Amino acid sequence: MHRHSAAVFPAAVTAAPLLLDIAERGHPATQATALGLLDEALSSYPHDGYTRVADPAGIAVPLCCAIAGHLRERTDFLVGLGKRGRSLLADAATHWRFEVRECAAVGGDAAAFGVMAGRLPDGVQTAEIHLAGAITGLSELTLAYPPVENSPEACLRVIGCRPAQLPPGAVLLSAECGECVH
Repeated sequence: MHRHSAAVFPAAVTAAPLLLDIAERGHPATQATALGLLDEALSSYPHDGYTRVADPAGIAVPLCCAIAGHLRERTDFLVGLGKRGRSLLADAATHWRFEVRECAAVGGDAAAFGVMAGRLPDGVQTAEIHLAGAITGLSELTLAYPPVENSPEACLRVIGCRPAQLPPGAVLLSAECGECVH
């Protein structure tokens, strides 16, 4: 991270699990520093030309979404920290990800059933579709059915989209993150 310009670089994604290990196993002073660095990395804008990294599935995700994924992997630990950990998780939740499992036509729209990580904000959202290495934009989607407590399964209504555009395996991410506006 470059504090003067409030920029974050891809190395922050690699550092995130290490910082979480330090926070979990280190001295309380190092815990505060590690959590502060994670918070800063999640909220800083990527430096031009260094905005995305490949996730384990090979999807080119925005840096903030990759860091949020590492935070969600340590939910139990972060919740156990109290307010500071819950605050980090709340920030991470805004960097949502939806993996399509199946899709059906609903009038001129599509109902996408799948797994949600994070939390889709209320109202109409814009998104990116990641499929077979390509990224395309979606202009409108809403949460049709929210996840049931303790379940990541959800249903999105994708306005003006055909089911063939959202085959199983497609991943949706917030278009705002892709534009570096968060």
